[in-house]
Amino acid sequence: MTTSFQHSLSQLNQRMVDQLWHQWSSIGVAGYARPDDKRIIDPEALILATTRYGRYDSRLMDESIDWLMKFGNRISVQRLQGLHKNWPGVADTRVLAAIAEVLAGNVAHRKWRVLMEEANPTSKPEAFFTSIDGKPATKPKKTDPVFAKHGLLRGPLELRGMSQTPDSESPQNLTFTLRALLGVNARAEIMGWLLTHESGHPAAIARSTGYFSKSIQQILNEMTESGQVSSIRIGREKHFSVPHRQRWQTLLCPATDENEYPEWIEWMPLFSVVTRFAETIGKPGFDETSEHFQAAKLRDTLNECAAALAQSGRVHTLEAKPGLRGKSLVSALMTDLEKLLD
Repeated sequence: MTTSFQHSLSQLNQRMVDQLWHQWSSIGVAGYARPDDKRIIDPEALILATTRYGRYDSRLMDESIDWLMKFGNRISVQRLQGLHKNWPGVADTRVLAAIAEVLAGNVAHRKWRVLMEEANPTSKPEAFFTSIDGKPATKPKKTDPVFAKHGLLRGPLELRGMSQTPDSESPQNLTFTLRALLGVNARAEIMGWLLTHESGHPAAIARSTGYFSKSIQQILNEMTESGQVSSIRIGREKHFSVPHRQRWQTLLCPATDENEYPEWIEWMPLFSVVTRFAETIGKPGFDETSEHFQAAKLRDTLNECAAALAQSGRVHTLEAKPGLRGKSLVSALMTDLEKLLD
């Protein structure tokens, strides 16, 4: 008997939509944030994931664009490009290009123009929004010209202008607080990483923050001159740390209990793993294949995700489940994917 994966795919997509809503709400979108979450939000990873999963929720998509129209200057377009290149498959390139064109129409967001040509403008037109189970929305009577240019048919974009600036006292918004203090550059991410780790080597920090290793090395060396960052050589490697970390944490998160200080999360690897599994179980005809074939493909996907899981620090969250097939295997993997995001 074949196993239907449609429910699992819808469940996974909805879980991602909920996660993205929570993060956007936390940084100022009109919605409902979860107050007990201390995981630091990665702005660029959030945008990239939204270009794909925001297509399942029109309000999420439009409210995120609303926020970007007001605060797009707080986003590192250079880092956005780098993450998009290093983690292919997470973002919908056409959606990213369309959003960039919308933003670039505002003189304050001209830097977004570099993303406008990412997609193929001759793509076959398709409905922009789909239901959570993948059914395309009804073609609108009037389409938005910018999105239509990128082959995406949706109604005219209407922004409400209700987005608010990120709350600087929320531990989730530490990156935005540091960018306001240090600028929209690698220094903000480096400081955020150092404040949430005991110490680190430049290569590890670069891998985690999405910047080039040589750039991170140079910046760290400069930061040591401030007296707020120190270094120690271990063998051939130089490790950096913030000696007065608790003072910085107290300064940046004054309303936060010491047990609730911000937690660094590598969101791109996690989003990549979820997206890879969604693509596997969403392939046309996958339901009709044998349980043996399905199990093999799911385990192949797990192997392909091994590097991303290792980088995220969640390598043991997803397990191969060697004795399971069919519904039992799917159920077990879905439970693991839930844990991965939680």
